[in-house]
Amino acid sequence: MHSLLLAEEDLDSTLRVVAEIAVRVVDGCNCAGVTVVENERVRSTACTDPLCAMIDADQYETGEGPCVDAIRTNEVMLLVDAAHDPRWPSFGPLAERHGISSVLGFPLEVPSGVLGALNLYGTTGDAFDDQDAAVGHLLAAHAAVVLANAKAYDEASSRAANLEKALESRGVIERAKGILMEREKCSAEEAFHMLVRASQALNRKLRSVAEDVVDDAEGPDHSNAAGSGLL
Repeated sequence: MHSLLLAEEDLDSTLRVVAEIAVRVVDGCNCAGVTVVENERVRSTACTDPLCAMIDADQYETGEGPCVDAIRTNEVMLLVDAAHDPRWPSFGPLAERHGISSVLGFPLEVPSGVLGALNLYGTTGDAFDDQDAAVGHLLAAHAAVVLANAKAYDEASSRAANLEKALESRGVIERAKGILMEREKCSAEEAFHMLVRASQALNRKLRSVAEDVVDDAEGPDHSNAAGSGLL
């Protein structure tokens, strides 16, 4: 399993490996998938069968079901008779109509919280036993690590991009200040306030105004900030 996970290239395909293994090793599991929480909304991924996506959608639409509650409560949820379970009166009959009688939902828990759920579906009643639950726990732990790593990578990439953008903005603003200091024979603070006033008057970002000043200083082919009479 570790070698398969390491061979995958993106989040969805890696999670699909987890779901496919669940179908292979859990006797009562006919299809499986993963629910991912993103910005307080849920989406299905890594479904091994279109039926899995349909059952997931029923849970999201009704707002109830084993996998939805696994995320809400951070507890494993077991459904053994979809048509008659009083905990999920709206979802159960829908699952039964699709031929699903049993569901196992595992929360994907990391220290920062629950990132989603691993969803196992069976076509027979009472399809899952304690051994299936133990295997599901292991698979859910792998899926949680995959999601946590993906989230950490995205956050790190976002921070790096924001830092790069901030450094670029600072660089062009400093260049514009230098140009104004030379042209207007003023201090760095005065040059900065000139840029701020122009930004407010034009209702444009400070970096955009600074870029105009730099472009103007580089030659007549660039946009002319001085032409506005504000700098």
